[in-house]
Amino acid sequence: MKTHGYHHGALHEAILQAAVDAARRGGPQAVSVRALAKAAGVSPSAVYRHVPSIEALLCEVAQIARQQLAGRLIECRDGAPIHRTRKASARERFRAIGRGYVEFALAEPHLFDTAFAPVVDPPAKPDDPSAWQVLVDGVGELVNAGIVNPRAADKAALIAWAGVQGIATILVRNALPAPVKAADATDVILDAVMGSLENL
Repeated sequence: MKTHGYHHGALHEAILQAAVDAARRGGPQAVSVRALAKAAGVSPSAVYRHVPSIEALLCEVAQIARQQLAGRLIECRDGAPIHRTRKASARERFRAIGRGYVEFALAEPHLFDTAFAPVVDPPAKPDDPSAWQVLVDGVGELVNAGIVNPRAADKAALIAWAGVQGIATILVRNALPAPVKAADATDVILDAVMGSLENL
């Protein structure tokens, strides 16, 4: 097999990028040593010399997927229109986070699956950026705007996460009842989440 002349450390990055590309095309099950070796132009044994295990590699790929999700949430939140009142702006920014979550899942369904695939070991360092933290910060804005009870902030974040993760997964799995449109379902869930948070 013809191999590329990788510098020290560069082969790991090439393998990791190949793994991300494979996950984007086919989910976590598409990440295999043979496919990665072919994509990187090296032998399977070379892959194993630079990756402790396929499970460890999938952990890295999952983290990258979550960080890309977080980047999308930040982009949507920061692009939300500013309203005349603090409450309206906080609500709009929070809804933008939820909508961005669903949009990422629909645009990158296999990467979305990979982001939350079961992994053997947790990542060596926290996600940066973190999708969970983006959502927590959004709840913080709602608290500061007087929309959410500060004593219920932790519950609010968990409810919001469960809501958007749930509808995103339903849509990715095509598990929505036929008469219901994806956009309508998303709006219903976002409305329900916001209403729930305001009444905690």
